[in-house]
Amino acid sequence: MALIKSKTPKIKGLHEVGRYAIGVQWIDGHDSIFPLENLRRLCPCESCNGNVAGEIPAASQRLKQFSRLGEAAVFLGWADAHETIFTMRQLRDACRCAYCVGEPERPITGS
Repeated sequence: MALIKSKTPKIKGLHEVGRYAIGVQWIDGHDSIFPLENLRRLCPCESCNGNVAGEIPAASQRLKQFSRLGEAAVFLGWADAHETIFTMRQLRDACRCAYCVGEPERPITGS
């Protein structure tokens, strides 16, 4: 029987980037930087449903805790007591770097 390789992205490293973002180093060599506001807007929980609109209060954009949940997910505990869990696939799909959005020749783009 042939072994099936997992298509789940794997994280090599996870770290804070200043006070406003999280950096992820993927095992395949890709690097992602996720602004906390974007992660909060994309929160996939039942109440947020990945679509938080409008102004987000400052406390809702600050982390109290973030950690890896094995090879399956990342946990974010927000200062306003909200909790978010992103699967590795959801997190990788949320990357908006130039390479992931199809502009690899423009590593830094304007709005």
